[in-house]
Amino acid sequence: MSIASDKAHTSLGFLLSQVGAHAARRFALRLAAIDLHPPLFRALNVVDAAEGQSQQAIGEAIGAPASRMVAIIDELEERSLVERRPHPSDRRIRAVYLTPAGRRLLTRGRRIAMEHERDLRRGLSEADGRRLIALLQKVVDAQEIGSGVHPGLREADAGHRGKRP
Repeated sequence: MSIASDKAHTSLGFLLSQVGAHAARRFALRLAAIDLHPPLFRALNVVDAAEGQSQQAIGEAIGAPASRMVAIIDELEERSLVERRPHPSDRRIRAVYLTPAGRRLLTRGRRIAMEHERDLRRGLSEADGRRLIALLQKVVDAQEIGSGVHPGLREADAGHRGKRP
């Protein structure tokens, strides 16, 4: 077999892996400029959307194991980006809220994410970009990956806490 006959590089799996690895690496580098990494950014977004929920509820929503979620919320709290408060109806639960510093950092992270999105769509028309997202969402749904689940949050080993990509 000659190298010219190798078609693996045109397969769906290879192309998804290639684009995914490129996108993840570039996004991590961009977020590192503001001292964030993708799992923390994802968690900040979810806390913003579900403020006042428990870390367990937030972890379930994004598919993060409890041990990983504790480490993420601990790190965010140590950095004064979130705070845990008593839950209004259940004393056993601590509700998670963004701090003003957390909101500011999230805003900066979202600007970076929008720039990253624009770069990833370079070369695609607006219609092609929407179509690609719709097709990828079909793959996510068919594979039962889970909407909004970031792969970095599935790492059950809390020993990853504090490490940057």
